[in-house]
Amino acid sequence: MNQNEENRKQKNKSSSWKNPKDFRVLLVYPNIQQSAMMPYSMGLFTALLKDSGFEVDLFDSTFYVEDLTSNYIHYRTYVRKFDWLERDVNFRSTKMLDDFCAKVEAFEPDLVAISVVENTYSIGRAMVRALPEKHRKIPTVWGGPFATFAPEFILRDNVGDFVCRGEGEIALIELCKRLCRGERATDIPNLWVREDGTLHRNPLGPRVDLDTLPFADYSLFEEQAIYRPMEGRLWRTIGIESQRGCPYQCTYCNSPGQNRIASEEQGNLFYRRKSLDRVMAELSHLHKLHNIELVYWLADTFLAMPQRVFDEMVERYEDFRIPFWMNTRSETITEHTASGLERMNMLRMSIGIEHGNAEYRRKFLKRTQTNQQLKRAFEISSGRTFSTTGNCIIGMPEETRELIFETIEFTRGLPDDIDTAGCFIFSPLHGTELRTIAVQNGYLDPATFCDISDPEASILDQPQLRRSEVLGIAKTFGLYQCVPKSDWDRIRSAEDDSPTGDAMLDKLQREYRPGDVGAAGDGVAVLKGSTMLPLGPDQPAPQTDNPVKPAIF
Repeated sequence: MNQNEENRKQKNKSSSWKNPKDFRVLLVYPNIQQSAMMPYSMGLFTALLKDSGFEVDLFDSTFYVEDLTSNYIHYRTYVRKFDWLERDVNFRSTKMLDDFCAKVEAFEPDLVAISVVENTYSIGRAMVRALPEKHRKIPTVWGGPFATFAPEFILRDNVGDFVCRGEGEIALIELCKRLCRGERATDIPNLWVREDGTLHRNPLGPRVDLDTLPFADYSLFEEQAIYRPMEGRLWRTIGIESQRGCPYQCTYCNSPGQNRIASEEQGNLFYRRKSLDRVMAELSHLHKLHNIELVYWLADTFLAMPQRVFDEMVERYEDFRIPFWMNTRSETITEHTASGLERMNMLRMSIGIEHGNAEYRRKFLKRTQTNQQLKRAFEISSGRTFSTTGNCIIGMPEETRELIFETIEFTRGLPDDIDTAGCFIFSPLHGTELRTIAVQNGYLDPATFCDISDPEASILDQPQLRRSEVLGIAKTFGLYQCVPKSDWDRIRSAEDDSPTGDAMLDKLQREYRPGDVGAAGDGVAVLKGSTMLPLGPDQPAPQTDNPVKPAIF
């Protein structure tokens, strides 16, 4: 290299150098409307960036109500009615994309960092594409589960030249430091980087030590973002990460994919637990700051821990006794754990049912428990001080209408004080085994992704189970669980996507759900006995690629 070339490079480097305090990072959280809860990843990255001396701000799309961020209306049938105004939660009347462009114009970021799951990717993509040309040149890094499993998808869309696979804590800070110093960033572990037409595919670097991370900092969120609906009221809710990943191998979930990638590129599993000392310290810190009313345990399977750890947690949590929600598997529920959860003052838990046919669960989902074992978990949970519900999935590969009704029959046989199970339509998420099966069998175009702005595009359309039938059963699933079989013919007519079908659905809801005064699809779910009570929380989908997925940027 001649001296002139060296001088030129040094000049370019010095002209782009900034003090960290002058380097601005805009965190972007594209969220489904009204899916309120401050995401752990945004709180964690805020703390990390501040600790490194960078200036950071946030754009959160949660409180915009528009078509781009809406969800299926039938999911509202699994949420007890509540009133946002109870805690003065208000939604914006302005346009999200206009406000995002104004935010970028005012903040003038040096880096935009967007964290998405698969069904919110299209929201983030629309934000970037809405920017005027002068702002499209701002370096943009994408992270989250979708970035981990489909980095080519994002890079193909030309909405940024950096994609973070796996954990982002180390990679994001290193990227900011490199950009701040005007240095190349093409060799940062975990990042795929496109530069001058070349794609640099960097492998994963070392795992993050969970116990050394800072406590999440939610100060950039507006105050109303702390409220989350559950059991008919709004709670001041904070998510606490107790573990990262999951030890199980469910084929509809992408956590096993995280373990596979980490094993191949790092030589260890993605799954691990935080120390109990660290969990309790973070809980204490956040409770003092936010006066938490409800803890949302950010764990795919909360009770995936040794009994000695659980017993110690029960003892130490009695210093808090803050009501909480958690998700777990049936084999983790015993008389011992159920009693411990009562001592901890648990409000509610969800147990994965997923499917009512044991052979289908074993063959397609890699869940080996028998129906008797699965039912026993709900029997143990019956009559407790906490509420329990189940999660079911319909529309999976090779499923039939008859198989779906085996799931419905299973839920009808649960104890009467167990809430009706939530029904979620199968999402063929990138990184899951069931997506691979769906593509191989011709049920899904491999170019399709699960898109909240076009949700029907990813619903499998199989010869034995058409997409329209899946949608019809999904919107009537709660009724099939609680309405006498003698009236099932009317429910079948309510499955139709037509004015007549909608009218019948509304009639049945009013007839069997007397507390429901809303329109069809906007009602409450019920208990299976004669007592008509609504279901509880704003439940997360049982598949783990969802907006509250922790720890991955």
